[in-house]
Amino acid sequence: MNNSQFSILNSQFNCDELSALDKLCVGADGWSAEAFREEAARPESIILAAYDGDTLAGLIAGFTAADTGEILTVGTAPQYRRQGVARMLMEAFLTAVPKDVESIALEVRQSNTAAIELYKSFGFEKAGVRKRFYNNPVEDADVMVCRLKDNK
Repeated sequence: MNNSQFSILNSQFNCDELSALDKLCVGADGWSAEAFREEAARPESIILAAYDGDTLAGLIAGFTAADTGEILTVGTAPQYRRQGVARMLMEAFLTAVPKDVESIALEVRQSNTAAIELYKSFGFEKAGVRKRFYNNPVEDADVMVCRLKDNK
């Protein structure tokens, strides 16, 4: 796969498009366009969108606070899955994290083995479980954490 076909934007993205993709990937619990706009307005937020020309291929959104951070949502359009879009977005997100951040956390459906394997490849490890975290269908989430710095 040629990652050079994709461009990563950290601004100038369309929040309505981000919302539509998030809902396609997550279901009804996906973020609204307004939620993306509100998150984008926060200075500690990191929202990135991958485009193939004018077509939204994927997104990632999260934030940092003091020495920690959290990835809130990741999604790849169905026609771009298994092409490295999520990996590229994860790399860009982790590069955008301020240097003083020591760890990043996220939640992932326990049945989403592809995402879990992706996160593990970046050093994320299971740190706990959130019972009934997801709806439609109801499912537990694994809490995964990536330590960016040694706590020595």
